[in-house]
Amino acid sequence: MLDKISENSLFNSIENIKGIGPKTLKLFKKLCGKKIIDLLLTIPRNYKKRKYIQNISDEHLNEEIVLIVNVIKHLPQFHPKMPYKILCNNNSSEIEIIFFRGYVKYLKKILPTGEKKIICGKLEKLGNKYQIIHPENISPLEELPYLHGSLSVYSLTRGLTMSVYRKSISKALEKLIEIPEWINKDILKKNNWRPWKQTVELLHKPKELNDEKIKKIRERLAFDEALSHYIKLLVTKEKIKKNICHKIEVDKKIKDKIISKIPFKLTESQLKVIKEIEDDLNKETPMLRLLQGDVASGKTIVALITLANVLKKNIQAAIMVPTELLAIQHYNYFSDLFKDIRVNIVLLTSKINNKEKEIVQKKIENGVAQIIIGTHAIFQKNINFKNLGYIIIDEQHRFGVHQKFQLSVKGCNPHILVMTATPIPRTLALTMYGNMSISKITEMPSNRKKIETISISSNKISKVIKGLKKIIDKKLNAFWVCPLIDESEKLDLTAATNRFEKLKKFFGNYVGIIHGKMSIEEKKKIIDKFKSKKILILVSTTIIEVGIDVPDATIMIIEESNRFGLSQLHQLRGRIGRSDKKSTCVLIYKEKNLNEYSKKRIDTIKNNTDGFKIAEEDLKLRGFGEILGIKQSGYQLFKILDPLKDIKIMDDALNEAKSIFEKRNSIKKSDKEIINLFLKIYNQSSSLKYISIA
Repeated sequence: MLDKISENSLFNSIENIKGIGPKTLKLFKKLCGKKIIDLLLTIPRNYKKRKYIQNISDEHLNEEIVLIVNVIKHLPQFHPKMPYKILCNNNSSEIEIIFFRGYVKYLKKILPTGEKKIICGKLEKLGNKYQIIHPENISPLEELPYLHGSLSVYSLTRGLTMSVYRKSISKALEKLIEIPEWINKDILKKNNWRPWKQTVELLHKPKELNDEKIKKIRERLAFDEALSHYIKLLVTKEKIKKNICHKIEVDKKIKDKIISKIPFKLTESQLKVIKEIEDDLNKETPMLRLLQGDVASGKTIVALITLANVLKKNIQAAIMVPTELLAIQHYNYFSDLFKDIRVNIVLLTSKINNKEKEIVQKKIENGVAQIIIGTHAIFQKNINFKNLGYIIIDEQHRFGVHQKFQLSVKGCNPHILVMTATPIPRTLALTMYGNMSISKITEMPSNRKKIETISISSNKISKVIKGLKKIIDKKLNAFWVCPLIDESEKLDLTAATNRFEKLKKFFGNYVGIIHGKMSIEEKKKIIDKFKSKKILILVSTTIIEVGIDVPDATIMIIEESNRFGLSQLHQLRGRIGRSDKKSTCVLIYKEKNLNEYSKKRIDTIKNNTDGFKIAEEDLKLRGFGEILGIKQSGYQLFKILDPLKDIKIMDDALNEAKSIFEKRNSIKKSDKEIINLFLKIYNQSSSLKYISIA
């Protein structure tokens, strides 16, 4: 079966479709992926009906039509602000194609005098003249079949037209073949779902624009996608269970010594999570656990306490974090707590000099380094561990799946703990990490006070600067975060530098700046000065979103806060309020940039301190791909399924996946081939060698 469908090129590159060259291929890759099946499983964003008429008449006024016209002439435009008109005829009737804006040179190119073109748009009439204003499509005659009837409307990108997209879909549909069903017949009947091939065809070429029938088409394919996802999770979990790893017992002496050094009492929630992790570490099958905890809830100390158990076992532990700043902080913090215990801790980031990097690499390779703290640099090919048994990944959503795998294969089936301060709703956590056990820190340290959050217009920024004088007088710390502008680090840096220079005029050497272009040594010096109160106001780009823990930091000022997402605002606010001192977060916004969504984000962050409530709102506003960093990382988990809306589909798919998995040893070979085929269709084929239930 796999051979048959492969021969039919469904898994081949989109460039195998006639008419798609290298440039168009890049555009399709950006929108949907590189394979023909990726194109076919991309859901249209809408559907519409358009009528092809051969002769213009009043009966079609205000209707969406397709018309073949002959371009007669471009009428003179006596003033640039006047509409630009192109006179055409359709058989014996004249029609004007009107543009209120547009480049004359371009319009003359796409509607050359004397040529026949297809025009799509709404037919209107002014006086006795027929008109189409700003036509939706201007196309060559051969594209007529893709421009009328019941039409699928797709999301486009610059350089890709709707007619080219539809033509490519039509060619791709020719590659489809009948595939035996993998879904239980009772489920298909109960939900009134059609066979898979017919469903994909109707997705792109619906016979009728009936909302309920279109909904059923999407549901069927969403179920397929959910089912393949859950089978992969079950397979992965089973594979991990079969692995033998280092059994790490609790070292009570070291554990008690660390706890005695902590200047606060651990919460019941922290103690519960520590016990869950320790129980996992004490097994011969590797741990795979997700630790969720709100900003400043104490995840790092939990990780540190569990990590200490490896010290007398000749096992190495690696901690991977997303930013150099966070790596430096963890290194300093861990070194301080372990200073009375003989332990070798090393720091590895991409920015340390080559000589130091070589020394660190040798220590890791020969096992001298017991705890390795670093950024993505620690999973590079040239980094070899002697005996890696425990991996902790902080702010896990910032790393791609392949990056986590690259680190885990460097050890002998290591235990893995991934941590996140981006709260993930339960349904989404189960979807994303169904193969992981989940722990959650639900309490904040008892000495913490609620952070007051206020918003203020940028035209009152002088009041904010005046208020900072009180902070200087009290010798407390304040952050001033400058916005990310158009995702440009250069512009971002310029904004921070400008603010730094302006604040220096008021506060002199009490103002410092930190940004991504600095060397690791420069960053260390700035952080040390900030903590030791030589610097009291730290101007920064968004690199401090994770990575700085300064108990005396009581003010967070976020400039142009309307540019930030909810989760990012919550993370930034979490840099303050880490002691029993009163803290305030000031959200500065520009009136002209305050749209409905940015206003809602600011109101939400002002009225909520619970990270889980904020995450729920963020999901509603931005979608799960944004909040988890999936879109930014280029990794799209689902093409069809929406975990926020398809909860019932997900539940049903999970039950069916469990049913298939439980009877995997008794499934016939032909049925196994079908299951593996659908896993490949829905990009879960990395499971094939395990579920080849064959």
